[in-house]
Amino acid sequence: MQEKLLVVGAADMNLTLPMRAMPPLGAAVTEDGKPRYSAGGGGASAALALARLGASPILVSRLGSDVHGQRLLRLYRDAGVDARFVSVDRSAPTGFRTLLREAGGEGRELYYPGANRDLSATGVEQAIASCAPTGICLPMELAPDILLSVSRLAASYALPLFLEAGGIAPDLPLSSLSRAEVFCPDDKETYAITGTYPVGSDSCLKAAVELEKRVKARYYVIRLAERGLFLYDGRYCHMVPAFGVRLPEGEPLAPALTAVLALAYVRGGGDILAACRYALGYNALLVKNAAIPNYFPTDDEISAFVQKF
Repeated sequence: MQEKLLVVGAADMNLTLPMRAMPPLGAAVTEDGKPRYSAGGGGASAALALARLGASPILVSRLGSDVHGQRLLRLYRDAGVDARFVSVDRSAPTGFRTLLREAGGEGRELYYPGANRDLSATGVEQAIASCAPTGICLPMELAPDILLSVSRLAASYALPLFLEAGGIAPDLPLSSLSRAEVFCPDDKETYAITGTYPVGSDSCLKAAVELEKRVKARYYVIRLAERGLFLYDGRYCHMVPAFGVRLPEGEPLAPALTAVLALAYVRGGGDILAACRYALGYNALLVKNAAIPNYFPTDDEISAFVQKF
């Protein structure tokens, strides 16, 4: 069975510019690196990750009618993403992100939201009624009113909601969100919400308990970079170790990782611990094979990798 997960979120075109160092003000330099275009945006990245793992994702997003939007729409459809609910804005450009990557690992970003600013929850209920998804993946980079609307729709249709906390607005009334199945912030987002930075087991547990007071969820999964994931269900906690790798700073892959966790959770009948390990395996294989152009791990590769540990 191909799992139908509904993904609501931004769709962008990314342009990565590798460079030795940032040019001084007023200077012009010539570089040898190759600029690279890629699909980005929390919603689109999550939907593409799901499609590559054999799911049938439904994407609700918004693109401009420009060449970037046309190219991305073709990419989604070719990858197996149901893009019927990706609307096209005739007056705003496609979201665009420029990633400036210096040789020493430092990075800067410029982001132009474009059509993403006018994304609404209108298409979400239509997608639910038409496609009967098994769950909703919601990167929290969107405006508070959209997040609240989608969370209420998830509750009214009794659909499990998977919240990725990246880009969360500081003015979002977290207590107004409907209960999520999984709430997934990283260590920095956890600190911003709770005032406790999750480092060791004790601070992770303290932070998770504070998260529980602010966000209603069945499971809290805190991303700890190379340390793995900290899992808390309101009674018990578990440190899920990573496989010795971490995602590069600044890469917009966290929504994809949370969507992969959601997919494994749905496929595994609600086994959250196995889903965490699967998501970490996905993460590890991406990093280990970063030198391979357009590499994305398959379901079989992830399962075999996780079983080795």
